[in-house]
Amino acid sequence: MHTHSDTSVIIPFPRKRGRPRKILQSRDNGTPELIAKKLTEETTETIDLCYKRELITAQQHWCAIHLRWLYTLRYGAPTVRALDPTHLGGTEPRANDPEWTALREREFNDAMILLNKHGYARLLTQVCIYNECPAFLKNRGMNARQSALANSFLNNLRAGLDLLAHHWKTKST
Repeated sequence: MHTHSDTSVIIPFPRKRGRPRKILQSRDNGTPELIAKKLTEETTETIDLCYKRELITAQQHWCAIHLRWLYTLRYGAPTVRALDPTHLGGTEPRANDPEWTALREREFNDAMILLNKHGYARLLTQVCIYNECPAFLKNRGMNARQSALANSFLNNLRAGLDLLAHHWKTKST
């Protein structure tokens, strides 16, 4: 007869089970290529670049952003972008208010009529809405002719934004 003795071995399991934890960075700064582009300001929007380099004032910058916001309310975003229709960014969508929408469209139309009247509509549309960057903002070295063109561009940009600031009667920040 065979007797069973208590010689069974208990195998201890480690307290941490599963795949080892992956150590993540606290903040993802993107790919090395994106980091390089950010350092050379290739990803910065034109109007923000002008403000950052103190070529325009805070009030002028606000007017540019406001003009683009009015445009996007009327026509939608002018650039290609990915959208997740199920994610609303943590905010509730604005209730469809036709009166509010009509007032914003009227505000945009009035601004464009004013800019057209003074000859600044095309320039401000290119820079503020379509984010077109003039060559002098990308290149540091300029000859006399390029410098004169850059000054003319900046003077017209400032004049158009000042016109909007006066029209909207914004407070200086």
